[in-house]
Amino acid sequence: MKRTSRAVMIAALLGAVPASAYAQYFKGKTITMVINYGAGGNVDTEGRIFERHLGKHIEGKPNIIVNNVPGAGGLTAINQMGVGVGVKDPSTTLGFVTFNPMAILVDDPALRVKMDSFAMIAGIGGYYVAYARKDALPGAQRPQDIATAKQIHAAGYARSSVHDVRLRLMLDLMGSGYQVVTGFQSTGAVNLAIAQNEINFMLSTLPGYENQAVPNLIDTGIATPLWQIGSRNAEGKLTGSDKLEKSGVRFFEDVYKDAHGAAPSGTRYRALQLINELRAQLARAILMPPGANPEAVAELRKALVALGQDEQFIADYKRIVQEDPIMIDGAGAQKLIAEAIQGADAQMKAILKEAVGIN
Repeated sequence: MKRTSRAVMIAALLGAVPASAYAQYFKGKTITMVINYGAGGNVDTEGRIFERHLGKHIEGKPNIIVNNVPGAGGLTAINQMGVGVGVKDPSTTLGFVTFNPMAILVDDPALRVKMDSFAMIAGIGGYYVAYARKDALPGAQRPQDIATAKQIHAAGYARSSVHDVRLRLMLDLMGSGYQVVTGFQSTGAVNLAIAQNEINFMLSTLPGYENQAVPNLIDTGIATPLWQIGSRNAEGKLTGSDKLEKSGVRFFEDVYKDAHGAAPSGTRYRALQLINELRAQLARAILMPPGANPEAVAELRKALVALGQDEQFIADYKRIVQEDPIMIDGAGAQKLIAEAIQGADAQMKAILKEAVGIN
């Protein structure tokens, strides 16, 4: 699973959707964009960039309104869309959601719908960065000192979420003494808890880090960045955010090696790699509920192609997220999911189920 450039994505998408499907299905209609976390959080911030620019690329120029449905680590919104709760018309409902592949990989009973019943419209990749309160790190307060920290209180969303699972796997590998305090509804709530010294460790998307953690926690001297999560390119080299690299934020693997003298390995690390790769390329999923009209699906896929070429959208996204949008089409997103499921062997699934709390 490798990152796809915007130019390659656009070319692939343009060839994937027939022009005959482009009708004014949405004329005079309103699209409800369901976001599966609370207002002011990372996914809400990104979703509203799409909401501001997407409508002009849809035939019929529909209105787009946002409906935040937080809960259960993002699964509440997905479950409700899947069974039709609060969905007046599946063809005018568009989910912009933090994707949780853990629910699929471990057959999480909290996911009450089949993900393959949704129509995948597009996927958006993302960068992630871990940071902690400085007083959580003993000694010289270097990133690798997290390995000897014994009182890490990490902020979680839901035990079955990718977010919480990655926290556990990373801190297990590091050898830190930790507790994941789960149930937070947004990044804003987490960062407030960090400022108040109720929580001292967080893994955030880049926009959440840049827009909230940097001005309120990093620049004020309360917290410090630890590492970023990378994705491997075609040559197997870790790649990540240029901005983070330039500011000295290295990869998890580098910090691990500084702490332990060797690169991370073993089944637990392979499980972490699997979900990191999937999340780096499919941090957000844009999808429509079961029963959406195929014409509506085709029109929105076409609109996402046009959006990927919209310089105003790209500039707005880059201003807020600090990176160009990394987008893949619906078929590409489904392929990533299939590859992840096939790549998880029995030992890896056992570790993931343990992290989720499923016996």
